[in-house]
Amino acid sequence: MDKVEKIISLIFGKRGSGKSELAKKMVQDKKRLFIYDTMGEHTNGVLIKDLVQLRDYWKKVYRGNFRIIYQPVDPYADFNSICKEVAICKNLTFYIEEVSIYSKPLSLSPEFLEIIQRGRHYFIEMIATSQRPHGIDKMLTSQAKKMYIFNTTEPRDIAYFKDTVSYEIVQAIANLEQYQYVEWTDGSDQLEIKREKI
Repeated sequence: MDKVEKIISLIFGKRGSGKSELAKKMVQDKKRLFIYDTMGEHTNGVLIKDLVQLRDYWKKVYRGNFRIIYQPVDPYADFNSICKEVAICKNLTFYIEEVSIYSKPLSLSPEFLEIIQRGRHYFIEMIATSQRPHGIDKMLTSQAKKMYIFNTTEPRDIAYFKDTVSYEIVQAIANLEQYQYVEWTDGSDQLEIKREKI
């Protein structure tokens, strides 16, 4: 089993900012990967759109390596069931597109909360994207060890980063160009500005 600490990484950016491309690069070499593909953008893996089919397939492969792309017909309705399956499987990377749909303030489901709070004990790494941080429950952001933040000009989002992360983040993201992002690591005093290659 991989001994590297399993962390939560959050990627924030407007449509077209480069966040999805960054996320795809982050998961391209993952051996045990489950993508909750809300936006229907992923193709590099086994595509499944039905819970019954998913469970049948997962029973066959969960002990080995897999790349599952789940594109739900009703993303909100299936999410808690998927969180249960992920927690049972353990030792994987769970990539969630548009996580803000499932993490409104004071409305986290017990299934998702279990992964947020105890995922590292199950060797679950979480990578999640969202267009906007405003409106995400602080339990999720407080557990994130890394954030990748593309340019934003929305006042509520800027205020969110200032209150949730740091004032230095606000200063850094103010002048980012398209495809540039700030990488923040919890516990580090340094912010790195990087450019995503598109």
